[in-house]
Amino acid sequence: MDIYKIMKNRRSTRSFSATAISDKILQRVLSAGTYAPSGANQKPYAYVMVKDPVLKEQIRTQCERVDQAHYQKSPEWFKDWMDSKHISLTKSFLTDAPCLVVIIGESNKPYWLESTWLSIAYILLAAEQESLVTLTYTPAEIDFLYDILSIPAGFKPVVILPIGYPKKP
Repeated sequence: MDIYKIMKNRRSTRSFSATAISDKILQRVLSAGTYAPSGANQKPYAYVMVKDPVLKEQIRTQCERVDQAHYQKSPEWFKDWMDSKHISLTKSFLTDAPCLVVIIGESNKPYWLESTWLSIAYILLAAEQESLVTLTYTPAEIDFLYDILSIPAGFKPVVILPIGYPKKP
């Protein structure tokens, strides 16, 4: 597929089929992230693949907790915007998607955050190429992932990417 068509057609989704993704395809998608440019060519990121239903449920529970607390403190315009976009505080996509990829950045490296987001962009494009769908989900607070996923010191969680095939209507 033409890269411009991929960029134009890619959309975020919160609706996933239960169909498993082959490890070969997931590896190809994540490898694409490593092709992104990075500050001083440090590649200051790592990918944590989560397929275990128990871990996915723990992540979902904590995401719903922190997003609910954030929502309660949010201004009315934000609540109205969420309602207009039909964005729910229920995060079923975190357990529906066959795979979650938590992307963490090595925060002591130069340009770590910019480099990590470039890597994420490459992953999004590769997922689209593979007929997969995803969402760049950034919960209101993400530090709970340190305990759930045993993230090492020096790394910071940046985003959760649920990845899967689109759910057919």
